[in-house]
Amino acid sequence: NMNIKSIFGNIGDVLNGIAGVLTALVSVSILSTVVFGNGWLGTDIIANIGSLVGSFLNGGVTGLLVLLILLMLWDNK
Repeated sequence: NMNIKSIFGNIGDVLNGIAGVLTALVSVSILSTVVFGNGWLGTDIIANIGSLVGSFLNGGVTGLLVLLILLMLWDNK
């Protein structure tokens, strides 16, 4: 007999775990690119992050607001 609050708590725990793993992978990939000069697993994470931030900034004020909201949500997790 599970209630809704415990179900959403479990889902939140799983999502936080996934976010933690992805953050660790991004960190390892950035370090790998800096140390070895090429992307980890064939990706250039630094260029990808630069492109993502650039797409937000090219969106003008709306893109900047969306970027700030995403950063606030990420910080509050």
